[in-house]
Amino acid sequence: MKQIHVAGLLMLSMSMPAQAAYTPLYAGAQLDNNTTTGLVGYQIDKNWAVEGHASRYVTTINQAGATNETQILAMGLSALYMVPMKLAGGSPYFFFGKVGYERTIQEVTYSFPSSVTYSGSYTNYTNRGRFGVGAQYDFYEHLSGRAGIDVFGPDRSVYVSAIFKF
Repeated sequence: MKQIHVAGLLMLSMSMPAQAAYTPLYAGAQLDNNTTTGLVGYQIDKNWAVEGHASRYVTTINQAGATNETQILAMGLSALYMVPMKLAGGSPYFFFGKVGYERTIQEVTYSFPSSVTYSGSYTNYTNRGRFGVGAQYDFYEHLSGRAGIDVFGPDRSVYVSAIFKF
């Protein structure tokens, strides 16, 4: 009887790490037209995921002594609907659509030299919807690649991403 309990506990302990190894959390980096974006997500089930992203973009223009520096910080939250597919004998891939919200903070600092240097700054806040489509391919169990296009307001972003699943 004790052997049955020991065998049962041994089998249970061997199966627990495999179950505990899977977590629906993921993180990644996204490269688009002009910036790098960090993202984190939670895979609710095989079709639905929730994803947050943040990016920062800085440009500086110096011309004839005048300086203009623009810093843009964008943060958002999106819901993804994923349609799983599978190639014959290959790894799974997904087509997805997403809808979300993004808040952008734009800070501009400028300086004009003259007999008296004139400088100033202003901040602009923008809230806008974000929509997108794309495809994701699972290279390995914990590593995926993604390509897609996002539309937010009048802007469009074509991107590629690397995603690590915990």
